[in-house]
Amino acid sequence: TDFVARNEQFRELAHDLALHIAAMNPQYMNAEDVPQEELDRELDVLRNQALAEGKPEAIVDKIVSGRLNKFYEEFCLMEQPFVKDESIKIKDMITEAVRTTGENIKIRRFARYELGEAL
Repeated sequence: TDFVARNEQFRELAHDLALHIAAMNPQYMNAEDVPQEELDRELDVLRNQALAEGKPEAIVDKIVSGRLNKFYEEFCLMEQPFVKDESIKIKDMITEAVRTTGENIKIRRFARYELGEAL
């Protein structure tokens, strides 16, 4: 609402999110937004890495699951640790802002522009 948009805490949250997106370059909003073909490709790479490291077949799936969570933390905005305080994830920042403002705050989309990248 307009009231929340004028709230200093909300404005600080929006500013911090913009800085975070610029610095961390997330590719997706949530883990569910990762295209299935990319997820399959990543799972295949992670599984092959674990096997190449000589890990026992019995624990490969657990290793892959843990590494997949790292993938989500790197590429999914809501799973990323906040750039200013890595002890809190972006989704937890949003939850805290909802709690303190009493408003339902959601990030619907984001865009990141980069200048000077070679073609």
